Amino acid sequence: MSRHLSRVLDDIGVIQDMTDLRRHIHLLRETLETMDGKLAGYNYTAYIVGSQSEGTTTVGMDSDTDNMYILNDYLVVFDWAEWEKDKIIMLAIRDNTTPPQLCYLQRLRRDLPLKMDYPVEPTDEVDEEGRVLVSNKWMEDQLWELYKHIGPMISHGPSKSFSDKVDMVHAFPCASMPEECEFLFSRPRPGHYPKPETLEHARRCPTFLVPQGHPFSEHKHLQWRISTSLWERFLVFDFTAEQQHVYVLLKMIRKTFIKPVVGDNLSTFHMKTAVMFTIESCQPDIWRRDNIIACAVNCLNTLLRWIRMGKCPHFTTCGVNLFDGKLDKRMLFKLQDVITQLKSHNMWCIYQIQMDMLGFNLLPDIRILDDRRHSNQLKILREILYLIPKTLSIQVSDLMSASRQQDIYEAVIGIIGHLQLLHSIHNSGSSLECEAASLLLPHLYGFLASTLASCCIARQLPVPQFVINLYELSFTSDLMSTKLKYASMLYCSGQCAAAAQVLTHCEGHLGPDVHHYCSCDERQITGKGQSDAHLEAGLDGNITKLLKSHSTLCMMFSMHERCCVPEHLQHEMFRTMTHEDQQHRHIHNEWMDLVVIDCVPFLYYLQYLVYRQLGQPVRKMTALQKLDDYVCQPGGIGGHVDTAIHVLAHCRELENRPDAAFFYYQQSVQKYPRNNIANWHLARLL
Repeated sequence: MSRHLSRVLDDIGVIQDMTDLRRHIHLLRETLETMDGKLAGYNYTAYIVGSQSEGTTTVGMDSDTDNMYILNDYLVVFDWAEWEKDKIIMLAIRDNTTPPQLCYLQRLRRDLPLKMDYPVEPTDEVDEEGRVLVSNKWMEDQLWELYKHIGPMISHGPSKSFSDKVDMVHAFPCASMPEECEFLFSRPRPGHYPKPETLEHARRCPTFLVPQGHPFSEHKHLQWRISTSLWERFLVFDFTAEQQHVYVLLKMIRKTFIKPVVGDNLSTFHMKTAVMFTIESCQPDIWRRDNIIACAVNCLNTLLRWIRMGKCPHFTTCGVNLFDGKLDKRMLFKLQDVITQLKSHNMWCIYQIQMDMLGFNLLPDIRILDDRRHSNQLKILREILYLIPKTLSIQVSDLMSASRQQDIYEAVIGIIGHLQLLHSIHNSGSSLECEAASLLLPHLYGFLASTLASCCIARQLPVPQFVINLYELSFTSDLMSTKLKYASMLYCSGQCAAAAQVLTHCEGHLGPDVHHYCSCDERQITGKGQSDAHLEAGLDGNITKLLKSHSTLCMMFSMHERCCVPEHLQHEMFRTMTHEDQQHRHIHNEWMDLVVIDCVPFLYYLQYLVYRQLGQPVRKMTALQKLDDYVCQPGGIGGHVDTAIHVLAHCRELENRPDAAFFYYQQSVQKYPRNNIANWHLARLL
């Protein structure tokens, strides 16, 4: 049965190649997010921890994403000797009543190693000894102001987020390793797990403080918990393929049988801890494909022993009971019964697991075919691949939106500074940093080229060769978005014949293997396409090549690029016209100050304009028909539907069909009543 179970787990994607792919994509994503912060002038490090970056999830498990943001302008010290000038320093303080893994944070001065005499934040409190203590509620008000439009704030431990699918934790870095964390390195163990090199790697990784207090403490709002999330990630990376199988199986068992009884009070982290302690204590030769069931039972026995004791230890931190505040005696008794039943009859309970059709595929007469495994791998890749173009698109949008507050000179200097920083990272950073920089650099070259070209067009000057060279450096951003920006510049500078050639080249790349992405809030496309054949190239792990050869991102133009945009599209930058419009916007709508359009409708629209200018009516009407077919296709379109409708309406205006244009603008307003320039177009046509 164990061998068959291992094969089924392989088939649903719990196989080393897919685990490595999941890890690579999420590590690349966190690197891009950190890079985004540097470009924007923020000093934080982003990490994606938990199931996603560990690669210990499945499509059916539908795991959330745990984001951790380390605020590097702050520093937690455990001794006055660790004080550093010009950082926001906080001293970790404890006494005999402080629970394990927790501490209070006292504010210190930035100029001298002395205590702060007055509160800095409204949430700070001064204790009876005159110490200014930092509340762990310090970020909640700020987060609420930024994200309240999404809905109520959701708390999961130290996480404060606005979605069940995403956890967000803001944490402070520690200047040194907390004393209780030496437990991982000093306690006696057989030695096969963790490996010595893994322990050495963990020792070099930072620890953090996250905003969470003890649930039974009257001062829990002032307490901060030590986090060793990066250590735990490396400990999971140390799992063998068989140990990953056991861990994923236990997570499925928890979600299927245990969660309905005690909710998330017994969490994935408890299961992970049980697996780690079991691996550490058991001989390594038991972890075999033909022994998966027995290994899972061993892990459940470990958990059951802790339940009977009423205490679950932490793998990396001494003195901690992970059951505290989670499971009372009544719940522990229930859990004991549930886990005892799960272990019975050689774990026959797994046949009842519906997640990823695990139980069904374990039936004797069911055999997963090789093509099913392959299709599952493509499904996984499709699910996680979107995360990279999504992150890239957000970064480009953020940079363009920030430039709106600058004059043209400041904007150009800023882009050049970003390019220099990215080149420095590309040349001297880690392999992940190099890959992340190579993904972002072409987009910034396109932004710079289009900004400089816009200046030339505004002054009725020819676009110089060095700007053309910058455009060419941008062509590897994706399949066509920056090439289309180049074609738009050619059209706006009167070079219609050259623009027509570029557009023909771009159209030749269209096909079922091309997937379109957009991450703009309320306009998202998560990989629209007709075929997954191109994903084959991604199964070898070459994500960068796949994104650059088979994907397109939505096109964005900033205010400083406006002269490289057809005049009708420039109006899109002014879609927010009234106070009511402004009330319907939020922090994720910064793209609304840009011209944003998806590649395919822009291609057809620009073809129409170019062939109209060249006096080629047949090709012009062919382009118009393609644009009409795109906008009116059965089932609708994703992405920036309103902008696609607007360019079609403009074409109808140019064809002397104001009635048709009016109809299309009405359709756009019906879909998006607010922040829609179609409202202005309708008034104009009346």
